[in-house]
Amino acid sequence: MHLEFFWLAFVLCLFLQQDLYQDSVQAANILGIFSYHFRSHNLVLRPFARALVKRGHNVTLITPVGMPSDIEGVRHIHVPKLNQRFQEMIEGDQVLDFFGSKWIASLLTVSMLYNMSSDILSDKGVQKMLQDRNEHFDLVMLEPSALEALYGVVEHYNATLMGFSGSNINWNTEEVAGNLAPSINDPISSLGYSRGNSILNKMYNWVHITEEKLLKHLIVRPSQLRIFKKFFGYSEQKFYKMLDKYSVILVNNHFSMGRVRSNVPNIIEVGGLHLTEPAEPCDSKLKRFMDDAEHGVIYFSMGQEIMVQFLPEDMQKNLMKSLVQFKQRVVWTTELYNMPNKSDNVYVIEQPPQRAVLAHPNTRLFITNGGLLSVMEAVNSGVPILGLPVFFDQFTNLRNVNLRGMAEVLDANEMSLEILTSTIRELLENPKYALNAKKMSQSFRDRPMSPLDTAVWWTEYALRNGDASHMRLKTEDVPLYYEWDWVLLLGLRFGIVFGSVIYLVYKLF
Repeated sequence: MHLEFFWLAFVLCLFLQQDLYQDSVQAANILGIFSYHFRSHNLVLRPFARALVKRGHNVTLITPVGMPSDIEGVRHIHVPKLNQRFQEMIEGDQVLDFFGSKWIASLLTVSMLYNMSSDILSDKGVQKMLQDRNEHFDLVMLEPSALEALYGVVEHYNATLMGFSGSNINWNTEEVAGNLAPSINDPISSLGYSRGNSILNKMYNWVHITEEKLLKHLIVRPSQLRIFKKFFGYSEQKFYKMLDKYSVILVNNHFSMGRVRSNVPNIIEVGGLHLTEPAEPCDSKLKRFMDDAEHGVIYFSMGQEIMVQFLPEDMQKNLMKSLVQFKQRVVWTTELYNMPNKSDNVYVIEQPPQRAVLAHPNTRLFITNGGLLSVMEAVNSGVPILGLPVFFDQFTNLRNVNLRGMAEVLDANEMSLEILTSTIRELLENPKYALNAKKMSQSFRDRPMSPLDTAVWWTEYALRNGDASHMRLKTEDVPLYYEWDWVLLLGLRFGIVFGSVIYLVYKLF
């Protein structure tokens, strides 16, 4: 009996050892290059980098100074020029140009992307790394954006290329993943993008996205190619071959957030990854203020980014006038305004522990500009939203949760006091919003693995398998019209112009 038990235990150990061997990967050298000066992106990157270090991998990050702050066990190479460029843009009020004309914003973006790639590759620390013959990387992580000159780093080390996106999916992410036939086409820029569902709206949006593609292929990509050749000396053929090298792309998205799409196998949703970090608790004063809120709490925050200074001037005044009409208490976030507590019903705080505030059982409503992480945290806690989008992806983030019935969205530039008050009252008094928010929260949380475990597993999958061509759509399997829609748009535009000229000549002569 004892002998049989011994052999059974021995066989089980062999099976367990085999499974562990199949799921494990040797310690690898991983390089991540992330150029963006946004706090939200780094909240997602930080726990991921820590988890890779904990798994025994050697992680190096090339980032702006302090974005993120130094992580234990990670080698940081900071590029001060990225910080300088961002500061110059803010001080020169160039941010305002992004909200004016789509074409002015496009030209600024082309210049910004060119400078980012050039600043990273010309940095002394980066050059020292590239020239060190003892340096080696098995995997290079990039934001799947338009910094395509950085593909030279991947080729330089003959490494596996993996994408890690701190933002939502757009058509460009689909394109680099090899999906030329996406089920949903989301724009890179929401400026001028229609949110209607009519045939005319859909045609207009098709033109909008096709114009973005033309800009990418005719202006952005050639400028990145010049940097690619300058710093690495590789051929143009090598550059275009690298465009198909992405293996796995991790995206900060989840289907429960409002839009379901037919992803290709190498796009992996890890939305909520930053929620694996322990939440900062409320201090005793804030906790007591919320605990004693008999009728609940309304939480107002327009994000932590410096661009809050570009919000409409009357918006906060109208909000305060409206909120004092309700019996709920208000936690009010303000970064730039000296607004002392004038009412016992309002708690003013500069940097609130947002996740703890949203998770508090008395929180009834979240008023936000709709940053991706803020929306995600509200969904995770099941709190209805009043959205006041101002720029970038905020319109898309809020539209998605609005379609799921847990949010209402207002135009921050045309928001009257009466509309604001009636909308807040509807969100507080109609139980459907809280019910839908709880349903979304349940869907968002219900997963076979945590977002962090999912991200780590697929990273090690990319390391184990290297070439991921078996996960990418083959070009010959994609219908021709998906690849030539931009040619159709050009044909239509030139056809209209040519036809108009012919018609005028005919009428004149």
